[in-house]
Amino acid sequence: MSYTHFNRTAAMILAGAMMLSCTSCALLEGFSGPNKQEIIDAADDFADALLKKDPDKILKLTNEKDLGAFSDLFEEDNYSDEENKFFDAVGDTISYEIDEDSVEADKEEASIDVVFTMVDYEKVLKDGDYSDIDEVLDIIEDSDDMEEITVTFEFEKDDDEWLLTNFKDKEFGMLFFYYTYELSLTPDLASLIYDSDCWSGSAYSIYSEVYFSEDITAYDIVFDVYCDGALIAADQPAAYYETYIYCDYYDPDYNNLPVGEYSIVVKCEGSEIITLTTTIDTYSDPEPTETESGIDYNFDVDATGELADYVVAVDWWADDGQYCYSNTYGIEYDIYFTDDVTWDEIQEIMYVVYDAEGNVYVDGEYVSSDRTNCDDGWVNDEGYYYIYVGYVASDYLEPGTYYVDVYNPDGQMMIHDCCDVF
Repeated sequence: MSYTHFNRTAAMILAGAMMLSCTSCALLEGFSGPNKQEIIDAADDFADALLKKDPDKILKLTNEKDLGAFSDLFEEDNYSDEENKFFDAVGDTISYEIDEDSVEADKEEASIDVVFTMVDYEKVLKDGDYSDIDEVLDIIEDSDDMEEITVTFEFEKDDDEWLLTNFKDKEFGMLFFYYTYELSLTPDLASLIYDSDCWSGSAYSIYSEVYFSEDITAYDIVFDVYCDGALIAADQPAAYYETYIYCDYYDPDYNNLPVGEYSIVVKCEGSEIITLTTTIDTYSDPEPTETESGIDYNFDVDATGELADYVVAVDWWADDGQYCYSNTYGIEYDIYFTDDVTWDEIQEIMYVVYDAEGNVYVDGEYVSSDRTNCDDGWVNDEGYYYIYVGYVASDYLEPGTYYVDVYNPDGQMMIHDCCDVF
């Protein structure tokens, strides 16, 4: 699926080349006889070239030296596949009827009215955004709402041929003004969601994740934050990682957020995708437990997936005990297992490290032997196997929130956690 937003400005420039007015020819009445059919035939040829969107033939049938930007209006490479389908659908509804009684001519100049009928696309699409181009095409095809545009063709005799002289009149531009129509296609992202979560990661922050069945990195997804129904932050950018997004909100001064019920409303192009809620009450970080090895374990860990039963604790190594670092070159996240887990299982664990802006520092790296004691067959002082994952930079890390996602061998999320760097 792809998100499409028609480039109205570019098309306006192209279509605008057709809408410059010029002085009409002075025509005389009273023309009849065989030459009247010549005018009708010339109008028929020109109207047919318009419907076929044939710039070369259009130019040949006019007295213009070139068509300027109009020649590029029908270049399919200038538009997306969805745009070209929309243009073709509207163009297929256009028909014309020549008003033979309107012919006015003398020996060198003539005019005739041609009535074009086409779908009133602005009226039938007035309900707004649509989820995909097929929905738009069905609406256009099934519509009986039509509009008429009467265009006066003015001709001048050139040897034995009648050439159109008023191609730059605005009425011709009106026929193709649908190339400037602004239409947004917003896929139904809500139907792609298969999992989500929302939680308070600390006293001053809340987080949410939303998982999709397709890659959603092409879409502009933002979120609003509410506390007890009151909007406290609007249009916050979501961070992306292929088929899921993460949204985090924290107090700018790292003060505790007010106690209350929080909602994260995820949106795409102004339309709500999903609302997630969590509560901050008398929150306090779980107290780490110092052990004989000197490690401050956090046993309050929510592991999921096939290895979840083996996970007993986690630890942000070398932090201040509250998941925070200052003036650091790197962050390290340790995960402790019971000795029931095997090295074959451990080495299939993958992890990702990224920040709140979506910058990825470790992209899908697997645990190696130098990141674990499991392959050595020994356990630490508390009897745990462990792995350590994280990121080490060549300079001080930029302040902000850093995330680590750890995946089970089957690819399912095992643990998501975060720390802050000041």
